[in-house]
Amino acid sequence: MTLEELRKLVADGEGDHVEFKESTGQRIEACRTLCAFLNGDGGTVVFGVTKKGRLTGQLVSDETKRNLASAFCDIEPGLEIPVEYVPVDDTHQAIVCRVGGGPRKPYVYDGRPYRRLKSATMKMPQDQYVAMIAARGGYQSKWELEWNENVTLEDIDFDEVKRTAHIAVSEGRLSQDVDINDPRDLLRRFGLLKGEQPLNGAMAVFGKNLTFYPHCILKMAWFKGKDKTTFLDNRLVSGNIIELQSEAMAFCFKHLNLSGVVKGLYREEELEVPVEALREAIINALAHRLYSSNGGVSLAIFEDRVEISNPGNFSLDAASQRVEPGMASNPRNPLIARVLYLRKAIEMRGRGIGLIINACEKAHLAPPRIYEDRGFVYTVFTRPTKQEWNAKVQGGNKAATENERTGLKTSLKTSLKTGLKDNPETVAETLRQMIKDNPAITIPMMSEATRLSRNGVLYHLQALKEKFGLTRVGGRKNGHWEFLK
Repeated sequence: MTLEELRKLVADGEGDHVEFKESTGQRIEACRTLCAFLNGDGGTVVFGVTKKGRLTGQLVSDETKRNLASAFCDIEPGLEIPVEYVPVDDTHQAIVCRVGGGPRKPYVYDGRPYRRLKSATMKMPQDQYVAMIAARGGYQSKWELEWNENVTLEDIDFDEVKRTAHIAVSEGRLSQDVDINDPRDLLRRFGLLKGEQPLNGAMAVFGKNLTFYPHCILKMAWFKGKDKTTFLDNRLVSGNIIELQSEAMAFCFKHLNLSGVVKGLYREEELEVPVEALREAIINALAHRLYSSNGGVSLAIFEDRVEISNPGNFSLDAASQRVEPGMASNPRNPLIARVLYLRKAIEMRGRGIGLIINACEKAHLAPPRIYEDRGFVYTVFTRPTKQEWNAKVQGGNKAATENERTGLKTSLKTSLKTGLKDNPETVAETLRQMIKDNPAITIPMMSEATRLSRNGVLYHLQALKEKFGLTRVGGRKNGHWEFLK
């Protein structure tokens, strides 16, 4: 968090999700509030703000940090509380603690549960606490806490573990005091290591040898027409969640229509179903599936729709709200969900369904149907009809022509034809986002997803190397990309 962002937060005052403390001398009261935020949908506590709402910061020493960490240890079930230190002046810092809705509700501080009501923190009523306990035990899966004796730490991609921690720290979702170069300690912090034995949850997210996990698969098919009578492309891939999401998005780019549309003065390439909506639906299916079932996540593209399904069912509270499990604050696999939250792959405050709906609305598409049937949860996007698609393409081309007449930027398609020189920003940014989503992505995968030639991909990777310090670490098969700037 920047000082400017903090000043704005303080100026807005306390509320349902924000509380100020003058110093860490009030850390007990602050921990009660953090406990209440964890039992709700999250919030922020800031140390270094006076009762009158003036941002002053405080002196921060090693003892200050130790005392705060010790206080956090009394929050149970145990979890990492992200802490940011924001300089206010040359000697004083504000301490910002931000949490999302906790994955293992209910939480207690010093043995007591708390809840947030408006801008007040108070003890949680017993009936609410009992209901939360029942919900945690009844819906959540214990699979991620179990392990396979044939698996060792050698089957974990340590580079991916460290990369996740780096993202989490940079996004303020993990304490800055964490050693991101100690993957074993990180796995313990994530709750995914028992002694030296990686748990199933660790393998689902970071595994690189999934021989003993036949359910960590993704089925993908592109069908002719509106049923499953004839398929044009059919694939079955295995891998961890990060790898499977990348494979699913590449399949979508390969088989869904791509068109240039005008946004303001620029023309951008878009899928007929918004990329952000597809990405959110796919990661939710992978994160919140029932892993004790051997069935895999499926991606099916039909003439009129895109179906994403995963083994599982709605939680009781999600079913009552008619939303997908995990999009509320009660994920089936809380440890897996938390790691993906730290990685900024999902949100843990019930925002996933909102992101999908907003993306569809911007693309003038109906929101997806989300329903449960015979032990599977389905998310179904409606594809535009041929007439709707042609009208959108023609409208985009017309607007692009008008822009070209006034000397504005040309389309990506035109850029490709002219040697990728007229508008490299859009292509480079697309590749940059793909690499951020999946640092292990290969050049052939980028080529397939963007429909660029290998030389075209290399052209734009060179631009990313110069601007963002993009570098390849390791070989083609087991390596990954890193941004050094």
